Amino acid sequence: MSDVWLNGNFIDEANASISIRDTGLLHGIGVFTTMRASNGAVQRIGEHLRRLRDSCEALFIPLLPKDSAIEAAATELLQRNNCPDARLRLTVTRGTTQNDPVHGLRVEPTTLLTAGALEPYPQELYEKGMTVVALDEQKLNPYDIQAGHKTLDYFSRLTALREANRRGANEALWFNVHNYLQSGSISNVFLVKNGELHTPPTAVELRDKEVAAATPYPKSNVLPGITRAVVLEAAEAKNVAVRLRGLSINDLLDADEVFLTNSVMGVMPVCRIERRVIGNEKPGRLTRVFAEAVR
Repeated sequence: MSDVWLNGNFIDEANASISIRDTGLLHGIGVFTTMRASNGAVQRIGEHLRRLRDSCEALFIPLLPKDSAIEAAATELLQRNNCPDARLRLTVTRGTTQNDPVHGLRVEPTTLLTAGALEPYPQELYEKGMTVVALDEQKLNPYDIQAGHKTLDYFSRLTALREANRRGANEALWFNVHNYLQSGSISNVFLVKNGELHTPPTAVELRDKEVAAATPYPKSNVLPGITRAVVLEAAEAKNVAVRLRGLSINDLLDADEVFLTNSVMGVMPVCRIERRVIGNEKPGRLTRVFAEAVR
């Protein structure tokens, strides 16, 4: 049985527990981040923690341990569980609340870190590309306070992913209520057209006047993905033009290349959108360039 790190203590997973009054359990009030470790080192953990703290601040969820404590716990957890190549998940909930007659309302948050052996995506997907579906039945609401954050409210995304799997696809692409592309169920989305890189902007990126002018909606559901940021940095280093803008279904279907990103999959080529073939149904040149950049 594996160990977990729960509220500052290492505990056998079988003995770990949270309160039945935890707001993460009762109301889904919580956030998380998924990280990848290679050779005993967690990749880009600083960026993951920075994004997680931003979400905690926006959603009124205290994250009490310092970054240094979390980083040390992650390293030790990999050693305890004997998995140098691992998938880690750091979950933070608002925990429990109680009225203190002296200090008023007291919040006792829950912080949970788990680590298990990494199960990589099949190599065949990187060679032949994923098949994805374009969701029509569900839409993302950019006016929700949770928009753009990785929260525990994941049921709709998981049902979409399950439906995609039922239809022989590997991922489901989401559009917002204005019918513009936002993300996959568990990934960020990029298009390549005429040698340029296109991706929908995050809420922070929408503050830029030029980006806002190219985006026909005022708010964003796009998660500021860690691997997404690496791709954007690589594009700048390789002098590939980047267009942050609103993307329609027609932009998606007419793309020369499409690829997805997250911390576990890295860069994943998309060669089929349902029955529509992208490019020549093989990973494109820039997709391969960025896949190499994030390794």
